[in-house]
Amino acid sequence: MTRARSEYYVLILFEFLFLLLAVQAVIIEDTTRFYGVLASMVLALFPVLAEWGLSVRLTPGVKTVIALALLLHVAGGINRWYWKFAPYYDKLAHVVAAMAVGMTILSLFLIFDTWKIRASPRRIIAGMIIIVVILGGLWEIGEYSIDLLVRSSYNNGVMDTIIDTIANLAGLLIAVLYAWWILKKVPAGGTPGYLIYPEQGLSPGA
Repeated sequence: MTRARSEYYVLILFEFLFLLLAVQAVIIEDTTRFYGVLASMVLALFPVLAEWGLSVRLTPGVKTVIALALLLHVAGGINRWYWKFAPYYDKLAHVVAAMAVGMTILSLFLIFDTWKIRASPRRIIAGMIIIVVILGGLWEIGEYSIDLLVRSSYNNGVMDTIIDTIANLAGLLIAVLYAWWILKKVPAGGTPGYLIYPEQGLSPGA
């Protein structure tokens, strides 16, 4: 069994788990999170659709990490794990989410490369760092704003924000190390887009 095919089987398992969470959301009459699960099921399939529609093969683990980040988020809400296992579950979710966002940005750079919109490996990594940091900051602002509007408890003060940021940076570090490792596999004379066209010696148009 190839690594790519194994990852598809993992995604099928994730989709099954999403279905179970959707049923659970219906049972507890949590309509908002039910729609959240459905949206997550669709989002988890986007990388597969991208592979089919663009005739690319994303680097190993990208699809799995994206699906895992979505699963942790919806499962944490429906099962109340964010609160039952606070603050640890939330920090785990932040680490995985930052990894997923970073690896998604890497994938976008690789796809852009095949369209001759190119960036060097250093710029790719710099782009990952900048975008993840910005999105992480916006997420914290969003948590604080939601708490003000509906009197929820997503943000528990300055220390919670600081630790969330540390968790985001930990996930970003893992994504950056992954990008550094995978970009080293580009052969001499190739461009980063080669990584999603493994059957070819060079990326299209190189």
